Amino acid sequence: MQRPTAKAVATAAALLILVAGCGGKDDNKGSDAPKGGGDTPTTPAPPPVASFDPPKGLTPVAAYGVPIENGKSEDSTLSAGMVGQTALVAGKSGLTGRHIAGQRDPWTVLATEKTDTITVADHSEVMPVELDGKDVAVIAYSQIDKGNGTQKAKGQLVIQWIDAADGKKVAEVTTDFTAKFGPGTTAGDVSSQAYDPATGQVAIGLHANSSDGGKNGSSDFTVFADPKTQKATITPFIAPAAVLNGTVVGAKGRNQEGAHDGTIVVFDGASGKVSKQIPTKMDYLTPEGSGTKHAYFNGSAYVPNPKSTVYTYNSGLYAVDIATGALVGQIKTTLGTEKAYTYTCLGDQATAVVCTTGENGGTDEIIGIDDATGKKVWGYNKNSASRVVPVITGAFHGVAYGHAQEQPVMLDAKTGADIPQPSTNPSTTPSVSSTPTDGTSETPTTGVPTDDVGSKFGSDLSQFNPKLGTPSPTAINEYGATYLQNDKADNYDIDKILIAMKPTA
Repeated sequence: MQRPTAKAVATAAALLILVAGCGGKDDNKGSDAPKGGGDTPTTPAPPPVASFDPPKGLTPVAAYGVPIENGKSEDSTLSAGMVGQTALVAGKSGLTGRHIAGQRDPWTVLATEKTDTITVADHSEVMPVELDGKDVAVIAYSQIDKGNGTQKAKGQLVIQWIDAADGKKVAEVTTDFTAKFGPGTTAGDVSSQAYDPATGQVAIGLHANSSDGGKNGSSDFTVFADPKTQKATITPFIAPAAVLNGTVVGAKGRNQEGAHDGTIVVFDGASGKVSKQIPTKMDYLTPEGSGTKHAYFNGSAYVPNPKSTVYTYNSGLYAVDIATGALVGQIKTTLGTEKAYTYTCLGDQATAVVCTTGENGGTDEIIGIDDATGKKVWGYNKNSASRVVPVITGAFHGVAYGHAQEQPVMLDAKTGADIPQPSTNPSTTPSVSSTPTDGTSETPTTGVPTDDVGSKFGSDLSQFNPKLGTPSPTAINEYGATYLQNDKADNYDIDKILIAMKPTA
């Protein structure tokens, strides 16, 4: 990490109340225990971290309060992550990582050390990649540099690749918007994000605050960055949906009623050269996620009918093969045509993608897609006589995680079937040294004391309260999961509670 300024140190100190140390890919890798010999005392290795791939049982093991910084709540921008054995929380001030079993000290990497002159407008969610055998957390910050003297303020995007085990930066790229869009152009929200887990390449979609945005392409644009070259390229007019081996698939169009110009675009991230454009004739076309093979877009358009006063809409999902640019086709909604529906898709980092209409206005439909083909294989909607449509918050290796009727649920991402799960009550959590029944890597370790992560490094498990938000993870891997829980209404010092969960089945 870089050396922080006095103000930055205060920010880091506040962040460090949050979460605990990190671990590598190998359960015992990085142990500092001396090798035994004679009467030389040895330090026993920590017990192996529980792992189930995928987890079909999760229970809270730690809860960390995320403090409110300088009286300003980040409630709407905070997000949780899980990379390797590290639970993460991201905010405008920076990224903090803690080992899921509390075996290492926590770390914090600041978004910027120049807090007097640089303001962070927004940040991406944490993206998990693997570089040179290391689990790496990637995060992007949309920033405004206020400038010095008579220099105009300028916008920039800072992307950091951080070793999840120790918090050290693997790479960092800063992209100045001035050269592409002119002086004074600053960016606002991160509108979409995509990453390639094998190469670490990322594509970040941004909206710029510019009166000429519609003309120069800054209203929607993509920043592509590569950790190996530590270079970035800006491609205007396009919002990204997926990245694979340097190829980016995105959407462009005015996104307004009657425009009919929604177009899927395939281009080379490093050069910005467009290789394919696929018109959809949609009024609105937005990237909504990707699997390992296909990119997915939400499209909708008003269909005029002079013979009827009833408004009719064409809406659904488009699937595009990332490598070839081939359009699979449109997956239409089963909810009818009287309104436009918007979907959000979550890939399971394997072969399945689950899409729902989201929480705004009610979750009305769920769709399961085989990512190998980009085609729908299961689904149902709110009119089902026997099932409730759940809110899906995360997916990993064949399992979709969410909640319905104020209860956590898990679905088989390939079939949509419910997966029975054990209780999430922390009091029923088996100890780290318990013996699993399915031959996983969680093996008992004789003579090694086990520490309770629920009370280490600032964790207070009593803060876990399922009544303040149904336990439903947003970031999951084989070592555990995380999500953000609301805090008690009477606590004015804490924004959210980061809940870390361990796999139990």
